[in-house]
Parts: sequence; C-alpha cells; structure tokens
Amino acid sequence: MEVVYVILLLVILIVFVTFNVKYKKQYKDFFEPLDAKEYSYKSFLPGCLGLVEFIKLNGVGRYQARLSQKIVMVHGSRYAAYYNKVHWAAKTFHLFLGLIMGCVFCLLAQSDATGLAIIPALGMGLFFLADKNLDDQYKERKFKMERDFPDFVSKLILLVNAGLTVRQAIERIVADAPANAPLYKELHEVVKDIQAGSSENEAYSDFAERCKLKQITNFVSILQQNIRLGGNQMLYELRRMSTECWEMRKNTARQLGETASSKLMIPLVIMFLAVVLICIAPVILELRSVF
Repeated sequence: MEVVYVILLLVILIVFVTFNVKYKKQYKDFFEPLDAKEYSYKSFLPGCLGLVEFIKLNGVGRYQARLSQKIVMVHGSRYAAYYNKVHWAAKTFHLFLGLIMGCVFCLLAQSDATGLAIIPALGMGLFFLADKNLDDQYKERKFKMERDFPDFVSKLILLVNAGLTVRQAIERIVADAPANAPLYKELHEVVKDIQAGSSENEAYSDFAERCKLKQITNFVSILQQNIRLGGNQMLYELRRMSTECWEMRKNTARQLGETASSKLMIPLVIMFLAVVLICIAPVILELRSVF
C-alpha cells in the first residue's frame, strides 16, 4: 500500500504544481490586492483558481446563497464577485492541502487500504473548513455593526432635531466616527455615492444591500419613506427603532456576559480539583504507609 500512497501523493503534487505554473502569470495580478497576512498562501492561489475555472467548480443552491450572503456582508456587494472567486480558490487550496496531508499521514502510519478513505475525507474536511474563516469574519462584522447601530441612530436623531437634514447629519457623524468601524465605513460609502451623483434613495438602497441586517433594512425603509412622503413621521419611527436597538444591544451584552461566565467555570473547576488533590494527597500517602 505504501507504493499506492506514494503514487497518489505524486499525482496530487503534479496536478497542483502543473496548474500553479500554468496559471501563475495569468492570475498573479488578480490576487495581488489580497492581504498577505490573511492570505499567507496567496502565491498558490493562481493555480487553484485555474483549476476552479477549468472544471467550472462553483457552489449551487442554498450553500452558494449562504456563501454569497456572507461574502457581501464582509466585503461589500461591489467586490462580491471578486471575493467569491478568491474564496473558491482558497477552498481548492485547502482541498489539495488536505489530500497531501492525508497521503503523508498514511505513509508515516503505514496504513492499510482504509487510508484510501482517510485521504479524501481529510481533503473534503479542509475544503469545507475553509468556510470557517469567512464565517468568523461575517459574525465579527455583524456583531460590530449591530453594536454601533443604536449609537448611530441616537446621534442621527439629535442632529436632525437640531435642524440638519438626514444627509447632513450622516456626513457629520461619519466625519467624527472611527475609521475602522464597519458600520461607519459603509456610511462613508453612502456619503461618497451621494457626492458622486447618486440619488439618496439609491445610495441608501445600496447601503442596505451591502449590510444585510434587518435593523439597517428597516432604517433605510424609514428614510426612503420620508423622501417620498415627507412629514414628521420619520423622527417618531427613528425614536422607536432606537429604543428597540438599545434593548437588543442590552440583551446581546447580557448573553455575552453569561457566555463569559460559563467559560470561566472550566478553569475554576480545574483549580478546585487541584486544591482537592493537594489536600487529599497527604492522606493517601499516609494510608499507603500504614497498609
């Protein structure tokens, strides 16, 4: 069986190297904008994308819909097509990595024929595990946007009450906001779109599409309704939304506190067991000496 594993390893390496050499020049500039820390393996992605394009590997159905939603949330709708290709190239790289690791493991362990099932299983495991990084980014971005949104709405209400229009209030908030916060980055894009000539209605719609959050969708609906109908109903709706968002933020903080408390139980239990062992050890040693 060792010969079989060696042959499989060589075939996998040959396919990987062949595609990487063939498509390196073609896709080198394509992956250049990627962060070298986040994508430390980006020099291997051209061949993986070449293989994806060659066999037309792409997600379908609900799986691809969930991936697309997370990609839009993390990277924005404008760059969704680009990062969709990047993600599938990264998944293919992890597939190759899993297959190679499986072959090496079977060789070192001198596995029998059951290793033929381990190799593809490990490859597919890493293939789908590549989604975890995207999922973590999605959850972190969603959490930060939900955390900052109630504060943003409160500031907006104060500025509109002071006599500013919604557009002027958003510009003022964005100018004083932290540059690295996801919500304010998206609001900065709204301001840029309006200044570039887009209508407020279109800019707000694109904002809701990029963020994919229920609160922001409702917020944009209120703004668009105010643009169409006018009146003072907007402030009433925004105050109601602000109250609901602050309650949701309190509930989230409470849940995070409960999660942190439950995590602290593990080290406390370990410390308790250590103290019990320290107290019991002399008694056990004394009993052993008696018997």
